[in-house]
Amino acid sequence: MIKKRKLTQLTESQLIETAKQSEKAFGELYKRNFDKIFRFAFKRLGGNEALAGDITQQTFIKAFAAIGKYEDKGYAFSTWLIRIAQNEINQFFRKNKKVYTVEVEEKHVVSFMDFMDIDESDNQDKQEQLVEILNNLKQEYLDLIELRFFQQKSFREIASIYAISEANAKMRLYRIIEKIKKEVY
Repeated sequence: MIKKRKLTQLTESQLIETAKQSEKAFGELYKRNFDKIFRFAFKRLGGNEALAGDITQQTFIKAFAAIGKYEDKGYAFSTWLIRIAQNEINQFFRKNKKVYTVEVEEKHVVSFMDFMDIDESDNQDKQEQLVEILNNLKQEYLDLIELRFFQQKSFREIASIYAISEANAKMRLYRIIEKIKKEVY
């Protein structure tokens, strides 16, 4: 039997393998990743805490049921969980035909502007324009931008979340950025 103290000392890879046979080990994975998944859902759902909690719970139920099939592909376990959460959120939106807005912090907008080489001289006007453009993007486009620039996910992780190749993830993101640049300039 695995002691609780030992579970906390395991690396993520060791813990995942142990979780395939032990509910307690999965409980440790839950503790390590709950906040990250909840914040992801909370942002996607426009700050609806109760709904984010439900989506997070569904994510972990599905992850627990599928942990035996999980294969380590070299990225964080949370990336797999985010993929499950994204699917749950998409399913919720399809079922309820609802749209939520995502609150974007100013520091992320400024960082995104820097990436796009937007001139700092008319920063406030451009920033407001960029926020408006982001608010009008299709949800899937906004999700890609948020994952890459606001959550600092690698292209590899994004590709895993969407079950596409890294090249496809890059291509999609850069097409969105070009579209945004045309609107800003």
